[in-house]
This record gives sequence, C-alpha cells and structure tokens, in this order.
Amino acid sequence: MAQHLRQLETTELELQMITNRGVKVWPDGFPETFCTDHWRCRFMLRPGLTQLAYSDIIRLLSQISGDKLDVIKTENLCSFNGEPGFTLGQGQ
Repeated sequence: MAQHLRQLETTELELQMITNRGVKVWPDGFPETFCTDHWRCRFMLRPGLTQLAYSDIIRLLSQISGDKLDVIKTENLCSFNGEPGFTLGQGQ
C-alpha cells in the first residue's frame, strides 16, 4: 500500500506513515500486526517547505480519488507558533 501511495505524492506532500487501528504498519511496522480494512495514511509537508495551501491538499486528494481509492475522512494537521497542534503518531 505504501509503495502505491508514494506514487501519488505531490511536490508539497509526502507519505510519512500508515497506521492500522492506531498501530504503525509503515515504515518499519511489524508484519505480524493484525490489520483491518481501515488505514490512516499521514501525509506531511516535505522537508524544507514551510507553507501549504488548501489547493495542495485538494490536489493530493484528487490524485488519490482518481486512483480509485476511497478517502473517508481528512484532518488538517496544523502548527501554531511553530508547535504541532496535533498528536504525533506512533514512532514520530
């Protein structure tokens, strides 16, 4: 799945991690992790970039949708005064 999603990355956003039921499965996940058919794929701003427009998010979602993958929920991960306003995922 990660290899497939990495082909859909944009110049601004890259796949950083995939979790299943809150357990990191990519990168460096454990193959024996029991997975269900519900994945959280975290795309983050590429290193060196500091700004992201909503159109960048829409472009990524369009590419994912155009590849016949369903997106059932999105969350914008915002920073405030340089501090993350969101919880880091396992291993971040």
